[in-house]
Amino acid sequence: MRLSIASLSSKWSSPRVLALVLAAGCAASPAPDVETGTLQLPLQQPGSDGALYHLNGSFEVISPAGTQTLDGTGAGAALTITLPPGLVTVQLLDGWTLTKSVDGGATFAPVSALLGSPNPNAARVLANQPAELSFQFLVRSTTGDLTIGFGVTPAPRELAGGVVVDNDPANATGDYVPYARARLDFAVFYDLAQVDSVVLADGTKDRTFTAGAVAMEFYNDTLGVLSGTVGPAIAGGFLAYHLAALPDGTQTITGEIDGADTPFTVLTFGPHVLPVNVPLDADGFPTDVFLFDSLVPFSMTTSFDDGDATMIGQLRLRSIPN
Repeated sequence: MRLSIASLSSKWSSPRVLALVLAAGCAASPAPDVETGTLQLPLQQPGSDGALYHLNGSFEVISPAGTQTLDGTGAGAALTITLPPGLVTVQLLDGWTLTKSVDGGATFAPVSALLGSPNPNAARVLANQPAELSFQFLVRSTTGDLTIGFGVTPAPRELAGGVVVDNDPANATGDYVPYARARLDFAVFYDLAQVDSVVLADGTKDRTFTAGAVAMEFYNDTLGVLSGTVGPAIAGGFLAYHLAALPDGTQTITGEIDGADTPFTVLTFGPHVLPVNVPLDADGFPTDVFLFDSLVPFSMTTSFDDGDATMIGQLRLRSIPN
């Protein structure tokens, strides 16, 4: 069984990344003329804080053997299924919960979590060879900061703030027409995967932050399209943003968020000159610190079944590294 837990930040406290890894290997006693593998789904994992974490949920497994549903609600520490070699997809079905025990497993209580990776996910099972497939969860505590570690614990991170949609109705199209003049809030929770520093041809020193696991939520959304449909479909998508120090002494921020599921969304923001520069490191690159820019322009396009919808406006953007 392979399972990892790592930490992220939250608007209210501190999300963590919980990565549930399905390990595939050869079966203990395969038939002489049939090569098979076993796909194991771990459901329970102790955290470095001494608590025990358990996933309750059901899984749809599609393989060369057909479609099967595994019931992991109320199950023990793991689920195991024997499969023939080939491509396997596993979907965590709606209704899952993560729970936590602080008394050695005697009792469990729910914790707040978001799915931060594509669902369904896929892997290829090879005879007599191991394979891996993972689901990642952003786990949030409402009672204070908590860092759970298993292997690697990334720094908690968040992009959050307000959304101000343009006042001109012509700048909100399709299913986003009702959002003209709307005011709401958002938060993007993410795990930092990579930081790149590049000196551009004009001397600009550009630092790019690329996320691993990503999840997005919208709040105070009276219309419900963003919070109920668009936000959940961004889970497991792409996030990268740039902080750039220009030769004239100004600094800019720009970035992009791409969804992973339907309806597919692309949200770009910036470039915009920061109202207050962040400190530079010894090489002249912007440092990774808290920043706030209240006028970052954004554009968002979502591909719904009835066509593309677009909106533009401004983000009251806060970058919260820890």
